[in-house]
Amino acid sequence: MKDLKCGLRDCQFNKGYCCVSKKIGVDNSTDCTTYKPNEDKRRQMFEGGEDFVPANYSVDTAVECTAHDCIFNKSTKCIANGITVMSSTSDKAAMCMTYIKH
Repeated sequence: MKDLKCGLRDCQFNKGYCCVSKKIGVDNSTDCTTYKPNEDKRRQMFEGGEDFVPANYSVDTAVECTAHDCIFNKSTKCIANGITVMSSTSDKAAMCMTYIKH
């Protein structure tokens, strides 16, 4: 999947709001299990220049998903054209916002 947007600026895999990890996992409760905070990014008061670079869709990220009730889950693989990962208002750190229950 080349269209994987990430709104978690402090994740070590976030470059210009795009995920550059080769593989991510989404669990049954739609949490992104690959999210890893980068402490250097967390300590910055202001957004850095790398957050404003053009999106780089050259990384083709494999998305493994165990949210079995999602319409995009086919045999634990996400078949959506793209997904967005954001922080939620609850205690979850990172979750797939593209999840649609079938």
